[in-house]
Amino acid sequence: MLGDINADIMARVKSWPEPGQECLAERLELHCGGVGANCALALRQWGIPVQLIGCVGKDDLGGFLVNTLAANGVNVKQARRTEKAMTGMLYINVTPDGQRTFFGSRGANQLVRRLPYGGASPLGSARAASLMGYSFLDEGGEAAAQQIIAAVRRQKGWVSLDAGMEPSKKIPAKLLQVAKTVDLLFVSDQEATALTGYRKPEEAFHSLLKLGIPAVMKLGKRGALILDDGSVRRVPSFAVRAVDSTGAGDAFTAAFLQGRLRGWSNAESALAANAAGAAAAGVIGAGERLPALRQIKRVLSAGRLKKPWEAVRLRVLRLLSGVSR
Repeated sequence: MLGDINADIMARVKSWPEPGQECLAERLELHCGGVGANCALALRQWGIPVQLIGCVGKDDLGGFLVNTLAANGVNVKQARRTEKAMTGMLYINVTPDGQRTFFGSRGANQLVRRLPYGGASPLGSARAASLMGYSFLDEGGEAAAQQIIAAVRRQKGWVSLDAGMEPSKKIPAKLLQVAKTVDLLFVSDQEATALTGYRKPEEAFHSLLKLGIPAVMKLGKRGALILDDGSVRRVPSFAVRAVDSTGAGDAFTAAFLQGRLRGWSNAESALAANAAGAAAAGVIGAGERLPALRQIKRVLSAGRLKKPWEAVRLRVLRLLSGVSR
């Protein structure tokens, strides 16, 4: 997995401040974050072995992040440390409705570079790779991503790409080009609009399919759009009391990927992903705070769905009974 590793400094506030207003939170929280770290940690909750490729600074925050990832079972041998930049850091302002606003910088994440070859592939025997759109904002990150795609292809594996809001706005043409070379593209409706120009989710989704891009569209409270058995289907969401949406999309991506790795159908993977995203929205913070399997099962077990999704929900619960961390 190639992606950003950030220190998330989070604060819950009563309301969004007016310009110039002093806004104090009762407490600050420090968590491991960044789309790469979030997805890696979420995959570990599903019992999937993960190697995370990224870059942090040679500072205390970088040490905290690498140690946190390693303590949670993530392989960080390719998480490089540099003195040329500070560790990426975000201040996340969370309001009572669960919405979050980010302020910060990618920092050392912008200094990812090609992986060193010492004879054997640095990816080992990986049969799948997950890439993030942020990597394509920088020359070194793009080189590493292309290197990973080539290495996984040689091993007859498959590759996914999570577009990301900022990359889809800044480099839409490049992301579309890369998306045509991968096996699965994750997008939100806003990201899909930035990539295709279509504002309605269904139109943007069909546009991606016409370009030959196999997409999964994350719609938050409105569920998800997938291609299943040749038909576009809207996957229902799960109602939870949202306290912080940070990392919910990353939890969705990880849950879908683990389903794909285990041979689940797109419908089963997407329903599990919606449950994981909902469970993530019910906790403060992402990274090491992302929901465990028991929390995801609790969301899936909370209520019945309308046909034909009730049958899918029951199948997913049966499949989860065989999953151990």
